[in-house]
Amino acid sequence: MHSTDWTMSTADDNYVFHVINAYVDASRDTILEFAILKVWGKRDLKHLLRVLSRHRNIRGIVSLRPLNDGYPKNVQVALKGDAADSTRYMAHVLGGIEIKAIYENGIEHWGFLFPNDESARSFLTMVGRRGIIKKYKLENADMDNVMANALRNAVLLLTPSEYKIAKIAYSKGYFEVPRLIKLDELAKELGLSKATIDEYIRSAVRKILEHIFTDEA
Repeated sequence: MHSTDWTMSTADDNYVFHVINAYVDASRDTILEFAILKVWGKRDLKHLLRVLSRHRNIRGIVSLRPLNDGYPKNVQVALKGDAADSTRYMAHVLGGIEIKAIYENGIEHWGFLFPNDESARSFLTMVGRRGIIKKYKLENADMDNVMANALRNAVLLLTPSEYKIAKIAYSKGYFEVPRLIKLDELAKELGLSKATIDEYIRSAVRKILEHIFTDEA
């Protein structure tokens, strides 16, 4: 329960805010968040929009588009947020990869993959300073095996660019421990910026892991 974020102000509303994709722009301390909002009543929708337009952590509603008439209503939402108090940004600086972000009735449900146990526990400490952690679970993951199995069907999940870069990164040993190739070396080889390569890899891994964990559930 993120006590300093906009979600805490919506505990009495009946909604699900499912983040489909997000981009951390560390150079500008901003977060771009693309989500589908499902809301069950007009009053709740009005209150949610009022909270989003006024909360200090939200720099602006980039776009808002209803996807159906009547209720429950699905709304496509894009937000620009402040990175300073962002759970996502806290994970980002610790090397975490987001695999799930769903906000429901004031509670945030997150899933992250971290490079090591120390980073994961540091993240929990940081999050605990900004709210109440109702429940968490730590599990070990073999990243090499995850990527090897998932890439077989990744072409169905990823954009062509995400698939190409993730496959090259895997073949070059980027997901090995320790890594056989660094991010800047990959960027130089592919003729792209480090930020672009990092974003493609993070997005690809998030989609793959989200698909795996959803299937397991």
